[in-house]
Amino acid sequence: MFKSATATKKHDESDYSNRNVSPSQNQDRINELNRVLQGLSTNVKDDKSRRDLYFQKIKILEERIQKGEINDNQKFRLLYEQYEKLEETLYSERDQRQLICEKSLKSLTLIEKNFSLSLNEEYSSRKVNEQEIFAEIDDKISAMKGELKKDNIQRTEYEEKQIENIEKELEELRYYFEQEKQIRDQNAEKLIRGFGEEILRLQEQLSEEKRISEESYETTIRLLQDLDQSIQNDLEQEQFQREKQEKSLLKLLESTCQKIEQSLLS
Repeated sequence: MFKSATATKKHDESDYSNRNVSPSQNQDRINELNRVLQGLSTNVKDDKSRRDLYFQKIKILEERIQKGEINDNQKFRLLYEQYEKLEETLYSERDQRQLICEKSLKSLTLIEKNFSLSLNEEYSSRKVNEQEIFAEIDDKISAMKGELKKDNIQRTEYEEKQIENIEKELEELRYYFEQEKQIRDQNAEKLIRGFGEEILRLQEQLSEEKRISEESYETTIRLLQDLDQSIQNDLEQEQFQREKQEKSLLKLLESTCQKIEQSLLS
């Protein structure tokens, strides 16, 4: 930009110097007129007064031209000085604009830097708060897992105890059946070794006992089936209650997480 302005200034000075050459061009024209008049004067030598009149007019014209050239030079000089002042004013305004632009750029850079620092501080603070909240959530989840694990342990112990009781009852029933079998076998042997006359009666008695035993066995089987069904119902009820409790805990956990998320978003 400075080079362009300097080139413009030099071009203006060149125009001004060309304008200063214009008097010589006018002088050439005057000389040419003098030559023409001199040529005419050779043809009109007899009319000296007329020639003097022409020379006088030429002299007056030359004076007027020279006077006009002086005025033109003064005008050009004045215009050139005004041009220089205007150019200086433009350069000054341009420098002021550049200075204002630099100040604005520095202010903008400072504002951007402060804004970045504020964002970093806000991000760090929010990150710390999020870490604290996540730590609290992890603690609550760990506590819930501990409670669930404790419930699972208690439920497992309860089931093992129930199974143990059932096994004991089954063992007692098995022992009872074995005792009954031994007694029945002993009675059968006694009956066989008894009197022949008692064989039919014993057979009938054995048949009756067998029927009773079968009925007793069927009754026992039904009791066992009822007991097994009761145990199955208890286990299903326990499992239903456990699943219901787990669903309640999961809903409570989801509700807690949603509240925490809403508090973070707000």
